[in-house]
Amino acid sequence: MNLIDFEKVLTIGAGGQVGSYVDFGLRPDSKTLDITNELQVEQYIQEHKPQVIIHLAAAADMARAEREPQYVYDINVRGTYNVARAARKVGAIMVYASSSRVFKGDKNGPYTETDTPEPETQYGQTKHIGELIVSQLVPRYIIARTAWVFGGGPERDNKFYGRVIKQLQSGKSEVVALNDVYGSPTYGKDYIQTIKTLLEEGRVGTYHIANAGVATRYDIAQVLATTMFPDATVQAVDRTYFPGATSLPANESIVSANCTLRDWREALAEYIEEEWMV
Repeated sequence: MNLIDFEKVLTIGAGGQVGSYVDFGLRPDSKTLDITNELQVEQYIQEHKPQVIIHLAAAADMARAEREPQYVYDINVRGTYNVARAARKVGAIMVYASSSRVFKGDKNGPYTETDTPEPETQYGQTKHIGELIVSQLVPRYIIARTAWVFGGGPERDNKFYGRVIKQLQSGKSEVVALNDVYGSPTYGKDYIQTIKTLLEEGRVGTYHIANAGVATRYDIAQVLATTMFPDATVQAVDRTYFPGATSLPANESIVSANCTLRDWREALAEYIEEEWMV
């Protein structure tokens, strides 16, 4: 076991969907710590000298990333460089939250840690560059790839899961969801807990952190509807149904040889019960 004092852990991006499950250490907001401001990053980290830096902050709006490549570069590349450089100076372990989008998305089956990244989108490219920066600059690091994250409850869940639930809550009797894109649904709470475990065990390197199992958006919507709104129906559609969806990778699923998480259905059921049905 590695002696990590979690009160000396700095989390950047703790105000976001995944960061909402961080209940330890330093958690500055983006005004206090703007990762695109190199001087501010260096001064903050030099002042607090964290033992570990968990870097969750990212430009995650994938549609905007394709329209505005400079926007996503500034946050995901330049911002990550600023954090990694400062982490190296104080000798901190750095945990970098990355994505299955670093892969091309055409593999027949889940991507493993040994598969070679081959990103095809602006977002995926910047996340891969971030991985390279961290692995080259920081002696002790964890690259924590994930996919199809849910979490944050009604306040923070503005992605697919939250949108489907809110549509059904508004009285919509039918929702549509893709059945030809595959991914690994991941509970943000399980993702953070796994990172904590890796740190406690003294692990370093690249890890795929996702709940067990592969699903389509249709599969997820079915679970949401069945659990919360049994009278609602879910219509399965392919990528030609939504404008721009044909560019989506067919496969965003990941699996790990080193991290075993519970099944995504169990995790999603807990998320619904504890954060939406209260």
